Amino acid sequence: MPSPLGHGMAALAVGWGVSGLPADRRPLLRQTAILVAIGIAPDLDLLIGRHSMETHSIGAAVIVATVAAWQRWPVASSRLMIWLAVALAWMSHPLLDALGSDTSVPIGVMAFWPLSDAHMQTGWEVFGPISRRYWRDDFLAINLSSVARELLVLGPVLLVAFWITNRRRNRAGGHRV
Repeated sequence: MPSPLGHGMAALAVGWGVSGLPADRRPLLRQTAILVAIGIAPDLDLLIGRHSMETHSIGAAVIVATVAAWQRWPVASSRLMIWLAVALAWMSHPLLDALGSDTSVPIGVMAFWPLSDAHMQTGWEVFGPISRRYWRDDFLAINLSSVARELLVLGPVLLVAFWITNRRRNRAGGHRV
């Protein structure tokens, strides 16, 4: 399963793609922080011992996006665009987890909760495992290898999303970031 870096990058790519980029630096930094937090947030379930359960689902994405759509957002967007940006940023997390190497029971993510309690895993190991076993000699090597893989896969996606969104904004008369 990807690291917080990978989850943050994926959330930024989809969030920027839907909601656009603010013209000024301060709102851009705020939007970036919010999207990264949304991308990482499903892993807060580690704190209560229910990792890859309800927070890694469409149901959680709908709830969080609905709450977020009624809050202030750094980009002047419609509530629908905010809802989509947040829902897709949240859903990028379980998607990446499903594309990763999962070694802990239950295997996979509960992606379709509340419609189903079944866990799903694609079987495609696009992303390497992130080890939490800090006492092992290979801890650093495993994690650096996994993060390098995330940067190779998600880095270009994030750069293309930023470039396309920035170009789209510039054509609409905004400022270049």
